[in-house]
Amino acid sequence: MKRLLTLLSILVVVFLASCNNESASEKIARLEPLVFAADGTVNKEAGAELADAYVQYAKENPQDEMSPDMIFKALDFSVNVNVDNPQKSIEIADFMIEAYPQHALAPMAMFIKGFVYETISDIPNAKETYRVFLEKYPDSPLAQDVKASLKNAGISLDELVRQFEEE
Repeated sequence: MKRLLTLLSILVVVFLASCNNESASEKIARLEPLVFAADGTVNKEAGAELADAYVQYAKENPQDEMSPDMIFKALDFSVNVNVDNPQKSIEIADFMIEAYPQHALAPMAMFIKGFVYETISDIPNAKETYRVFLEKYPDSPLAQDVKASLKNAGISLDELVRQFEEE
C-alpha cells in the first residue's frame, strides 16, 4: 500500500510538472475555446490566462511574424478582462511598443495605453503617453484622435458637453 501511494505521488508530481511545461502555443490552443461561451459571455479568468499565453508566445518567439499580433491580442484581452488590473494592460502595451516600435499596431498600443491611464484617472501619465505618441507617430491615422484625447484628458463629461454646446 505504501509503495502504491509513493508511486501515485510520483505520478501526480510528474503530471503537474508536465502541465507547467506547456508551451505558449499549447496554452493558446487550450484556452481560446474557453474564453467565449455559447451565450456570448466571456470567461474572464480564461481570458486573463489567454492574454498571458499570448505574451508568453511573443517572448518565446520574438522573430515570429505573428508575435506582434499575439501581443496586441493580449492587450485587447487584458483591457477587456483585467479591468481590476489596469497596470497589466499598461505593461503589455509597453512590451508591444518597446519590442515592435515600427509595427503597424504599435501606435494603437500606445493610444490604448494612454486611454487606460485616463480611465484610472492618471491624467499626468495619460498626457505624457499622448505627447510621446505624437512625437513617435506624428503621421499616424490616430494622431488626430490622440490630439483630441490630449486636449480633453481630465475634463469631465459634463464639461466636454458644455464646451461642445458652446462651439
